[in-house]
Amino acid sequence: MIRLELERRFNTTPENLWEMIVDPDHYRFWTSAFSPGSQFIGDWSAGSGIRFVMEDESGIESGMISEVVVSEWPNHISIKHLGLVMNGIEDYESEEVKLWTPAFENYTFVSHESGQCVFKMVQDIPEFYETEFRDNWNKAFDLIEERLSLWSSSPVFITLEARSKHSPATLWTKLTQPELVKTWNFASEDWHCPNAKNDLRVGGEFHYEMAAKDGSMSFDFWGTYTKIEENKRLEFTLGDGRKVSIELFEKPHGTLVVERFEPEHENSHHLQRQGWQAILNNLVN
Repeated sequence: MIRLELERRFNTTPENLWEMIVDPDHYRFWTSAFSPGSQFIGDWSAGSGIRFVMEDESGIESGMISEVVVSEWPNHISIKHLGLVMNGIEDYESEEVKLWTPAFENYTFVSHESGQCVFKMVQDIPEFYETEFRDNWNKAFDLIEERLSLWSSSPVFITLEARSKHSPATLWTKLTQPELVKTWNFASEDWHCPNAKNDLRVGGEFHYEMAAKDGSMSFDFWGTYTKIEENKRLEFTLGDGRKVSIELFEKPHGTLVVERFEPEHENSHHLQRQGWQAILNNLVN
């Protein structure tokens, strides 16, 4: 193993570079420099298991099995690679695995008074891959630059993903039946959704009461449906004008749920991502 160290200066903030890593859409875009179709499965909180994989036509995964060791928003992520998954089979013992693991991959984002930010990447790799990985990382940095440019000139969406053992039909019922919405539509245990109404038609509205259990706060989370494809897709516009889409994809394990929403401007993308992801995780369980 050798340690590959590279860096690139970007005209952006650590917060935006963080989004380039943890947002599934952004991640797929720049990691195409290594292999088209690359994606991550899991979340980026410290101690979480995460996989960096590609899927074949049947949805069977191949790639790296890893763990997020450090996650310090918005400045530092450290990943430890532990094993391989090949054609859906986990491997921690083979000679091929021993070439690649255990190994670390670290990202650090350092801001400067100029308003720029340096992306510092440190990665353990087998020595004979040094030239290939150096070239691929430079291509990846180019794609991050391109993505940041596109991001600044188009509407911003935050993308979330979650996997479920349940079928798309089961999750559709949980998404659309008011009594079931009340069982998952909260971001933490000290909140709940005591009331829910849903007029499931294009132009119809949903109204979900989001309330603190101690009665200190509540609000009406509502929107208007703009597109409905049963068991596949919901699109709606929130009361404040922000757009949201939820897609259900049937997979060998059950269902992949992909949610995209326009963020509000009072809270960081990181905080909004955490809250919406917690609700999504409740839905898929």
